[in-house]
Amino acid sequence: MCTLGERLKGERSRLAMSQTELAAIGGVGKTTQINYEKGTRSPDTNYLTAVAEAGVDVLYVITGERREALVAATGDKEIDVDFLVDIANQLDRIIRQAGKKSPAGPDYVRAVAEVYNFLVQEGSRDSETTARLLKLVVNR
Repeated sequence: MCTLGERLKGERSRLAMSQTELAAIGGVGKTTQINYEKGTRSPDTNYLTAVAEAGVDVLYVITGERREALVAATGDKEIDVDFLVDIANQLDRIIRQAGKKSPAGPDYVRAVAEVYNFLVQEGSRDSETTARLLKLVVNR
């Protein structure tokens, strides 16, 4: 099974970028990029948002599934990537405010996906409702 770091390295290679180039786009140094690709550190949402704008398939990097597979799994309903990123950003902020450590890898992705699915199913996408739900998740 490919790790997040291996998938990130693969996306960098697919885009024909050096570690230095992708690191600069993501707002980090080359050493941090190397650590992301080795799996000794995990990228934050600011990095992921920046590299997504450069063409990195962030959903693939995080979940290991290409966007097309995720669209098929959701019944041809495309995932609202901006909303998903907003949830992840809010979750990061609430975790820091609570003085807790952010879960890594699959646990983090699962939490964001569960909140996303719940809010989409309920038809609620406002920031206040999202924040209240995330506070419940963080404090459980």
